[in-house]
Amino acid sequence: MKRTTYFVCLVNILVQGDFNSNFMLRNPSYDNRGTNAVHVISSSNSNSRLACASQCTAWGECKSVMFNMNTNECQLLSIHMGDQSDAGPHSSIGWLYYEKQFDCTIWHQRFGHWYLLDSNYRTFNDSRTFCASLSPPAYVIEVQSETENDWLIELTSTLCGVPYEYWLNGYDTDNSGTFTWIDSQTPSTYTNWYTGEPNGIGSEKCIASSTGYEGAWVDIPCTFSRPVVCERNF
Repeated sequence: MKRTTYFVCLVNILVQGDFNSNFMLRNPSYDNRGTNAVHVISSSNSNSRLACASQCTAWGECKSVMFNMNTNECQLLSIHMGDQSDAGPHSSIGWLYYEKQFDCTIWHQRFGHWYLLDSNYRTFNDSRTFCASLSPPAYVIEVQSETENDWLIELTSTLCGVPYEYWLNGYDTDNSGTFTWIDSQTPSTYTNWYTGEPNGIGSEKCIASSTGYEGAWVDIPCTFSRPVVCERNF
């Protein structure tokens, strides 16, 4: 598996003075390797590797780049290269591969929204207050689709190493077991409840998403402490 041989060639980057190691990392395991066209966001000419990398950092969906030293062609990729995405040798030589370093402390753009993970543990109400205090103001995440739910698992657990559970912005207002999104004031059209949930035991009026169960939802007391992902619209 190529990713097990992954290593960061920061020395090469810094000596050549072309990249800032804070946002792109060199992974020569995939130099001159190709991937399926579906993973290529765009392909254009760039003046340098730095210009190519800058395009990737400005594009929320971009996770890596291929830059051709011979032709100055820059390919923005929607994936990190791995065994599943490696389609064999590239059609030409001179390609250098770089991966975007994921920053868990900044806002990330997906699905027409911005998301910010805060790994500090707070009660639900304190988490709402925290998100609202941001500039611009935000709210606790309201999950509208399976795709969005999967992305949040990737953000919290896979990319940022914050496993266990995090708050969702739903509340059972009338003890009926029906949860309403607080910000949009609508019932969720998408749900992902764990088997037997919501069970409405005692004061379990809030929702947490469990990364240990592939993003399944559970109802818990709002006084529990969990990390939070804040969400805001464009």
